[in-house]
Amino acid sequence: MSPPAQTQLASFPLTRWSLIRQVQKGNQVDAAKAMEELCRQYWYPIYAFARHQGFSAHDAEDLTQVFFQRLITGETIQAARQERGLMRTFMLSLLKHVISNHIRHATAQKRGGTHATIDFDSLDAEARYAHEPADRIDTATLFDRAWARSVLVAAEKKLRLCFEEAQNLDGYEQLREFLPLGANVTPYATVAERLRITEATLRLQIHRMRKRYARLIEQEIELTVSHPTDVKAELEHLMAVIGG
Repeated sequence: MSPPAQTQLASFPLTRWSLIRQVQKGNQVDAAKAMEELCRQYWYPIYAFARHQGFSAHDAEDLTQVFFQRLITGETIQAARQERGLMRTFMLSLLKHVISNHIRHATAQKRGGTHATIDFDSLDAEARYAHEPADRIDTATLFDRAWARSVLVAAEKKLRLCFEEAQNLDGYEQLREFLPLGANVTPYATVAERLRITEATLRLQIHRMRKRYARLIEQEIELTVSHPTDVKAELEHLMAVIGG
């Protein structure tokens, strides 16, 4: 018998909506951890969006800092409480609002006067942005591409940890190229020989790895929606963005 709907909702994982509120309401340690997680997941889509809008690299950094400072204000938290949609669309909507408020001038005034949320000196933001496609895509599409990649990277890190806990990091390194972010160029026979297994066994291992990876991607998506019923549509959107 299926569990009652209330039980299913109760087991739904802590969403990043909750992380936003934790930044404002939690104790200092919990708030810092929550902000770190939000920045890790969303800093690059925001930075890339700003660069694609024509902001300089320096102004894009400042804009990203201000975005996260704005994220924890009372009015934004209230908006998050009222939000019934997706974290991705909420973030993009907030970002467009920040830019529409002449943020270029605001960040010039704030530069050096506020505590930095993100240490851009430790990130290769501009080098990463240089690899974005040169076609004239709109900024919202670029944001979605960056968001999708961040979801895949987060899931891949968790997958690597699974292999590490199983003391099979070498297997992970050999199989990783057959994931969506991998090169997928080495012949199966070559990899099978490296691992000293048959090609049939290799194909089975890749199938199992991809299945586990797909579940980890789904778990990442679950953190960005306000209701379990939104997961399928958001997964479909992610796959469309990746394949686009």
